[in-house]
Amino acid sequence: MRMSRGFVPTLKETPADAIVASHQLLVRAGYIRQLSAGIYSILPLGQRALLKITAIVREEMNDIGAQEFYLPALNPREVWEESGRWAIMGENMFRLKDRKGADLCLAMTHEEIFTVLARAELRSYRQLPQIWYQIQTKFRDEPRPKSGLLRVRQFTMKDSYSFDLDKPGLDVAFEKHREAYVKIFSRCGLKTIQVDAHSGAMGGSGSTEFMVATDAGEDLIASCESCGYAANTEKADSKVDTPNRYDSNAAIEEFATPGVVTIEALTSRSSRWCAATIN
Repeated sequence: MRMSRGFVPTLKETPADAIVASHQLLVRAGYIRQLSAGIYSILPLGQRALLKITAIVREEMNDIGAQEFYLPALNPREVWEESGRWAIMGENMFRLKDRKGADLCLAMTHEEIFTVLARAELRSYRQLPQIWYQIQTKFRDEPRPKSGLLRVRQFTMKDSYSFDLDKPGLDVAFEKHREAYVKIFSRCGLKTIQVDAHSGAMGGSGSTEFMVATDAGEDLIASCESCGYAANTEKADSKVDTPNRYDSNAAIEEFATPGVVTIEALTSRSSRWCAATIN
């Protein structure tokens, strides 16, 4: 396709609402256009890029024996009620009623639907393990859509699930996925940091996030180059025990604060007094 014949609506000026560099470049280069807050049309150049990325994801997932599904984005309330996440997801979930009054939602993720399939169709341990995945449109009623495609209300997500006979089997599947993600990000030219993370509403005993350092990021991590430890600050633990230097049973004593008229000055005075008392 010649550029002269293609639909590539470039812009000379940066849109006023585009603050993040990636957002500015995607708009100016003619990859995306905003339809509404957090909702974007993907233009031909953007679609070509997305198709290349999804091709890489499919190759690496298929390489670990995963099977691709395509599941409905429109889900009945009942399956989400059964897992308890109809309430847990709260206002982040798009909810609606059909003409008969039945409650429905637009799926943010598909654990529930994959589980419905697995419990109905997997009838023997001989059918395990199974790794199922999909690349599909997901929906989240994001309260503050911003940063272009980094925080949106409709997005394409690859999600994958394993069904295993026991915990050691689950650990094997987890490691297969981790290695696949390393290859995916490497092929996409991204330098990532693997960190321990909080599992959030998904639950589970362990979670690993692949982080990319960027000024547009919204998470912070704690990492150590010497030992290799890295974790999201929501999850990070310290190996250093902090001794309790204060005796909670000690009597409360009054001390004079002449000339102290601000909180900052009081804090400074009390800190020096405590240090002198303890030492």
